[in-house]
Parts: sequence; structure tokens; C-alpha cells
Amino acid sequence: MKKIIILAFATLALFSTTVIAEVSHVSINQRLFELGGYPKLKVNIVSSHKNPNKVQFFLRQSVGEERLVAKSLNSFSLLVSGVEDVVDNEAVLVVKEHRINRWREVSVLSIFNGESVDSQTVNKVTSKPVPVKTQQPVKDSKEIVSTRTASTATVKVNIKDNCNIGFNGSETLWRIGLRQSKAWSISTYGAMLAIFDANPRAFRKSSINGLRADAKLQCPSQAILDQYSDAVTAEELYDSMDQPL
Repeated sequence: MKKIIILAFATLALFSTTVIAEVSHVSINQRLFELGGYPKLKVNIVSSHKNPNKVQFFLRQSVGEERLVAKSLNSFSLLVSGVEDVVDNEAVLVVKEHRINRWREVSVLSIFNGESVDSQTVNKVTSKPVPVKTQQPVKDSKEIVSTRTASTATVKVNIKDNCNIGFNGSETLWRIGLRQSKAWSISTYGAMLAIFDANPRAFRKSSINGLRADAKLQCPSQAILDQYSDAVTAEELYDSMDQPL
């Protein structure tokens, strides 16, 4: 009996160690923009992650959520920026890290006063309730598309034959998807999934994070756009595929 108790405590201790956040500190050092401009922040961070892709930053405001691009300044600070104007004085910076095969929210910071905010404040900022996401087993991308692509409306877009998407080789898929989402009247997540679906050879290791710098991107067909017209389903599907390379 004593051995069983000791083994149980050892197992619990091991499990507790594995779920400890590797981002031990994050704060806004300096806001480099004013209300009405595009987001640009200097962020202090202390993290034991060796892979920078395991930490992500999002701007959340009343008009929606944008994933920000992070650039390392030194070992303890980053420059994060985006392309959508910040029009909400209650906008927040959301920090997520990849742990135990899923993305976990580790910090929510008010952009205009630099303080941490509680869940009630976050709910006021978001234009609609954020769905609770449960971790799904990582599947082959084709299998995911066939089981998770539900749409409630048809996206009506006039796409010409042999249409190409402008790409300069340095943009992120998020930035391309953000731009194309407006042209296709679809969510940013839906646009990224449609681009990925229509251009399988443009991505390394069949990963949605592996966009090649020399890729030539073709516009998705109407049928592909229709698969990703539901914004909530598209975001859930993207999150299930968004694994670090």
C-alpha cells in the first residue's frame, strides 16, 4: 500500500512538472502607436522555449482578433506588430504558448494601460463570445478537412480562371490571409485554410506553418471557399492544424 501511495505522488509530481508554463513573465514594455493606428508594441518576455514559434501574440478588440508578427530584439524583448488599425481603447494583447500538444492562453494585457485584465474585461472587448475549444487529436490534413469543414452559407466571389495571389516571399500566411479575407468576404482563418488547401506544394512537410518563400500561390476555387465560410469552424480547424514545425 505504501508503494502505491508513493507511486501515485511521483506520477502526480511528474504530471505537474509537465504542465508548468514555460513563459514565466510577459509584459508590455512600450506602446509604439496611438489609437487609430496599426498595432506595434515592445514586449518583455522571459521564456524557456527554445522554439520561438511556440509563443504567439494576438490583438483582441471589439472588431475582431488579429494574430501579430513577433520579431526578436534581444533575449528578453520582442517587437510585435500587425496590420489592422486599433480602434478600441479596451483592446488587449493575448499571449499563448504551445504546451502538451495544444495552445494555452497564458496572459492577457491591456494595451492602453499595460495591466493584466480579468476574464470579465476580456469578454467586454470581444465582439462575440469566444468558443471554448477542446483539444482534438492531430489528424492528417485531408482527414480533418473531410470531417470538420461545415459551412452555413455560400461565399459568393467572382474568381477568374488562372487567378494568382500576390506574394513577395517574406509575408506570413496570416498576413496574406488577412488581405485575401477582405477580397473573398471570408474570415482570416478561412482564407488561410483555403490557400493551404489550394496550394499543397507551396508548404513544407504538408504543414500550414511551412509556407515556402518561393511559392507561387493560386486562388482557391469557389468550392474550396465554400468549405471554410463558417468563421468559428474555420478557426477551430486552423488551431488543430497549427503545430510548430
